[in-house]
Amino acid sequence: MPISTPVEMLSQAFSALFWIVGLHKSLQQLSDEFPNSRQSQERFELWWQTNYSTWAEQLKTTVINYRNINHQWEFSIEQQQVLQRYYDANQLRLDCLHSNCEVTLAIRQEIEASLLLPQKELEDREWE
Repeated sequence: MPISTPVEMLSQAFSALFWIVGLHKSLQQLSDEFPNSRQSQERFELWWQTNYSTWAEQLKTTVINYRNINHQWEFSIEQQQVLQRYYDANQLRLDCLHSNCEVTLAIRQEIEASLLLPQKELEDREWE
């Protein structure tokens, strides 16, 4: 993995910060639209009937946009099998970490560091 320069690291930090600020602002807007808990039950029910669907859709869209979820994956059988093997391998690593067998600290750290890494990176690590 290439080492980032200070400028690249700063750029990444600013990108992450702007992302967090954008998410926070969007969620704050939605929170502001939600009825105050001190309002009467009647007003809340009226808001719920007239605004909830739109509000919930905006919340869903915000979460999808900022968390990069809701993809419609259509994996082939072969891809599903590869993903299952990847899952099984990571599950085995977790089982090893949580078992009573004695593992050195270095091995434990290597197992933890390699959990959920992309296959290419795992293959590259084999030669280190």
